[in-house]
Amino acid sequence: MISLLLVIFRRKKVIVTVTAAGFLISAAVSILLPPTFVASTMFAPAGVEKDLTNLKEFFAPMGSFGESFAAYLRARKNYLIDYIIRSRKMSDLIDARFDLRRMYGVTDRDEARRKLRQHTAVVIKNEGVIVLSVADRDRERAIAITEEYLVQLDGIILDLVVENSRDQMQFLHSEVARRERAVSVADSLIGNYLGQYGLYEMEEQVRVMLDIVSDLSSRLSVLDVEKRLLELTMKPGSDDLKRVEFEWNQMRNQLLLLRETGAEPNLFPPFKKLPEISTRYMQFMGERRMQEFMLAYLRLRLADAEVTANSRMSALKVLDPPSAPDRRSWPKRKQIVLVSTAAAFFWGSFFMVLDERRKAERGPEGAGAYPGTRPGGDSESGSESV
Repeated sequence: MISLLLVIFRRKKVIVTVTAAGFLISAAVSILLPPTFVASTMFAPAGVEKDLTNLKEFFAPMGSFGESFAAYLRARKNYLIDYIIRSRKMSDLIDARFDLRRMYGVTDRDEARRKLRQHTAVVIKNEGVIVLSVADRDRERAIAITEEYLVQLDGIILDLVVENSRDQMQFLHSEVARRERAVSVADSLIGNYLGQYGLYEMEEQVRVMLDIVSDLSSRLSVLDVEKRLLELTMKPGSDDLKRVEFEWNQMRNQLLLLRETGAEPNLFPPFKKLPEISTRYMQFMGERRMQEFMLAYLRLRLADAEVTANSRMSALKVLDPPSAPDRRSWPKRKQIVLVSTAAAFFWGSFFMVLDERRKAERGPEGAGAYPGTRPGGDSESGSESV
């Protein structure tokens, strides 16, 4: 270490000259290098707040994994915007305003597109926020290009949304018509099926039928009790007993008639077929209600698609307008000068040490190159050289 410091001290003029040259050259280069300004903006696609709440609630039962997966889905959806920004169409739209070939000093349009992509950066955050930045030598032009990106991106996304809404409207119109036909067919099936048994208002007629059967059953139970009591207290063949037995038989026959053949003429179906009729009726009604539910849902989607197709509201929410710092983003003059000066000092010292080593290895005449060393570079071990 001491030997190295002695070499640096002995060759200080050369090292200082190299270091000063490095300082001056790096300072001149940092001044001559064209400045670069970076304009950035922050925005989010419309509807991202709905994704934040809906996805978070949907995946909440899955814990931290669900939250991470929801964030991944939100970011994944925004990759489309990254593709649009780097597309040929977007480059051509920017070129139409700023003349990229003249701006970047190239003659080929593809090369101008490549330069624009190199100077454009897109960062997609997990929360669905997108950061767009553009680097350029002119601060105002960097801001203008960023603003143009937002305008053109908003127009492209809005056109896609409107076109998609119109396609949805065509599809939904056909689906609504199909569901309406399905509901009509279901009504016809229900009417034809119930008409076979003389039923037109299923719920009301079945309720009345159950009330009649319930009343007859109650009356039959009362007559049965009365009949048993008369059999215990009167002689067989008495007029009162015959009357009660006659009424009891009439009630019983009426219930059996309702059970086997139903009420005439076609007032009620046979009571024993009521479970089968009810089950089939519920199947028909379940199908009809499902079709009605889908019809209402499709009409709601159709109304939403019509509003979207006729709306020209912005598809982007700008959170941070395009701006650029007053100071250049590159080159960093201080860093360039400091690093270059330190590198010049290091390499100057390194080559001076190599030069001293080379002279020391030539022979005895170079033994004085390193104080305290013998020819060949061997160190003294406490004895004086002869």
